[in-house]
Amino acid sequence: MTMKKIEVFGLQTIPKIKQGDNLAEIVYACAEQEIAGLQKNDIVVLTSKIVSKAQGRMRRMADVVPGEKALYISNKTGKDAQWLQMIFDEGNEILAIMPLKGIIEKHILGASENAAVTTELIEHEQALCITMGKDGRLHTCDAGIDGSNHEKGVVSLLPEDPDQAAKDIREQLQKLTGKKLAVILADTEMIPFGTMDFAIGSSGIDPVSKQFGQKDIFDKPKFGGIDLIGHELCSASALVFGQTGEGIPVAVIRGYEYKINESANVGDTMLHGFSEGANLAIKQTLIATSWAKPFFKRLLMRIAAWFV
Repeated sequence: MTMKKIEVFGLQTIPKIKQGDNLAEIVYACAEQEIAGLQKNDIVVLTSKIVSKAQGRMRRMADVVPGEKALYISNKTGKDAQWLQMIFDEGNEILAIMPLKGIIEKHILGASENAAVTTELIEHEQALCITMGKDGRLHTCDAGIDGSNHEKGVVSLLPEDPDQAAKDIREQLQKLTGKKLAVILADTEMIPFGTMDFAIGSSGIDPVSKQFGQKDIFDKPKFGGIDLIGHELCSASALVFGQTGEGIPVAVIRGYEYKINESANVGDTMLHGFSEGANLAIKQTLIATSWAKPFFKRLLMRIAAWFV
């Protein structure tokens, strides 16, 4: 029996990326130096941040002038007004603002080895914004605007059209290598109890498995199999990326047998905003789960369903 093995290589010689850099050429050269080149069906996962840098999607805080709406929300929530203005400037709608004080603060402190720095960061941030972009995509952490691993006073914005960016890099890499490859762009999002890397753009790989209802080892149809392959691969890559000072922005995944797809991408699989269907699903979930609650909570949940 052939052993199944998946390898994840973090490319450690990627230089600091600046506007106009050709990422495909850089990845190709570093892969040649570090892992004897890219192989057929390798999956190249890049952090969205270096794609943003190459595209020039950077902004200086000093150039941001908060408007009336940003100032009003900042006054109510403590969230930095310039940060709020950048969210609006990118065409995002704020769906919710989650304060970091209280229970969330206790959880973050429990996950930190430096309580003083953690408290200082929470005091500065105050809250996180859950947003919907102009393309309908949902983001759980300030519309993907990121100030980490940048010089002071500079932030990166999400890449323009992440799926197209992944396609452009993939096509260039395939010309350079003469091999079929897949490319995924990764970004960090907040989830309950922490953060994970998720796919925000892809090319050359089917990002979702379509195995719902296939039979399990006992010949029963399985209720499952809609695996979010793109996100899972980004999470695996995050183990070599790191989130602080590691400086590894590109990973190569080798040995994973994926379905090649020239047309599907991550953008096609994401929930784009709160459509009528999504609202109906939320309403039905509230009503259905209310029956497992005590009477008073059940009543509140059913009332809440009226407003969805």
